[in-house]
Amino acid sequence: MDKGRLRLLVGLAISALCLYLVLRAVDLGTLAEAYRGADYRYLVPALALTVLINWARAYRWRLLMHPHDRQPLGRVFSIVNIGYLFNNVLPAKAGEVVRGYLAGRLLPGGLAQALSTLLVERLLDVLSVVLLLAGLLPFVDLPAWATTGRLLFGLAALVGTAALVALARLGSRGLDWVWRYLGRLPLLGHARVRAALANVLEGLRVLTVPRLLPGIVLWSLLVWLGYVLLNYTMMAAFHVTGLVPQPLLASAVIVCATGLSMVVPSSPGAFGPVEGAVIFALGLYGVDQSRAFAYAFGQHAFNLLVLVALGLWGLRSESLTFAGIREQALGEAPAGAEERRET
Repeated sequence: MDKGRLRLLVGLAISALCLYLVLRAVDLGTLAEAYRGADYRYLVPALALTVLINWARAYRWRLLMHPHDRQPLGRVFSIVNIGYLFNNVLPAKAGEVVRGYLAGRLLPGGLAQALSTLLVERLLDVLSVVLLLAGLLPFVDLPAWATTGRLLFGLAALVGTAALVALARLGSRGLDWVWRYLGRLPLLGHARVRAALANVLEGLRVLTVPRLLPGIVLWSLLVWLGYVLLNYTMMAAFHVTGLVPQPLLASAVIVCATGLSMVVPSSPGAFGPVEGAVIFALGLYGVDQSRAFAYAFGQHAFNLLVLVALGLWGLRSESLTFAGIREQALGEAPAGAEERRET
């Protein structure tokens, strides 16, 4: 069994387990009532917020492409949406590879430069969630294990990022210094590992450019503020805002929980871990699991449909096809392609 199929099976198993754990205590009557009584007018601002969040992501990503950060913003926006499309319908975060492939066609540094910007983007997202969580800790009564674990994770992320940025500022000297020690280790002391580390450090150099850093920080804040407002809007649609004392604060807690749940292997679309994270977050406020699941699944399904639609629009605007990009970027021929070639 190849690694890709193994990752898919593991992800499907984890998603199935998570869904079983959250569904076994869900009352179908409460679930049906929640969907019948939802105020679907809130889907309009939720749609607008999703588009704005992806636009902000595109703007920040273009900044990370420095010194080649004059790419057409509309094209970068389309690539972001196409990436989400592939993430939601294919396993193993295939959308990140697709984004790297498409952005690599725009950048002089090709795929290597594109992937380095994506690594920095993911690092910024992790730091944003960690900082948001740190700001929420005084206001949320988390279990001791969750508080300790997330503080340790946050501290490790901050220290690790600071060290990497310092090495990136040193350039090739920093890489040579690290490799004197890392290169001696079994498995890690490989030329591919060195090349990957060089790409990471090259991408992180953008964080050492003083004129760009304020913009990168600002757009990161806007992205995650957008997620908080989006969650709040969907909470209002499912009348969850009336079940918690501070709904905007609860929305921020949900953003942290779902953001951290994305590191768990899962099925395409991440169904299961996301619902479990939302139920955990709302459980801190005493929200019934059935009502929490109704909101969690409703929001998740809505987000997936919107992102898939935006991704299809992105493919059309770039004159691309799903099958063509899948074959070119992921090396997977569409079903029946081999037979057609042979004939």
